[in-house]
Amino acid sequence: MRAEPADIALLACVLNGDEAGLAALLDRHWHAIVRYSFSILGDWDAAEDVAEEVFVRLWERRETWGLEGSVLGLLFRIARNLSVDEHRQDDIRERAATNSPAPLQIPTPADYVDGKELHATISAAVAKLPQRRREVFVLVRQHGLSYREAADALGVAPQTVANHLSMALAELRETLEPLLGDPVADSRWRELRGTIGVAGKAVGQ
Repeated sequence: MRAEPADIALLACVLNGDEAGLAALLDRHWHAIVRYSFSILGDWDAAEDVAEEVFVRLWERRETWGLEGSVLGLLFRIARNLSVDEHRQDDIRERAATNSPAPLQIPTPADYVDGKELHATISAAVAKLPQRRREVFVLVRQHGLSYREAADALGVAPQTVANHLSMALAELRETLEPLLGDPVADSRWRELRGTIGVAGKAVGQ
């Protein structure tokens, strides 16, 4: 797969911390990454989540990428690793649910306190996002709109929604990193991404 000069130039912008370069790459390759991820996962929602994470990962690890080779090949490699990992985690969860009943866990008062503190921390972090990123985050993560539905609501393209959501998640991950340890390797980030929507609704009501 040959390197596209335009992609290389855009990746160079990303390496220099230019968010516009990331947005342009996402706009060029979003659909290809979603289709590729779908071919592994067989689920469009999961494929979009993987594609979103691909561009979060591209941004967060921008200091580690080089300008040699194909940028699209790099994106496909990240997508494949994430998709395979997601598929593996799904298999593990299915086997665990089939083979062993979930243990009964009675929450303690401390659990409720920690939950409230976590919700407050998340809500404060969301409130500090730039306006458009916050709007996209609230629509997609807290109200469950699809990318296209959020795009229609905001009058923008679905790729623009995906870009804003990727950057919002990257900012939130950086802000909430003290709660997560290593957010790239720590599975708690996956749990927290799901918690964010629930917490936001609870606080906003």
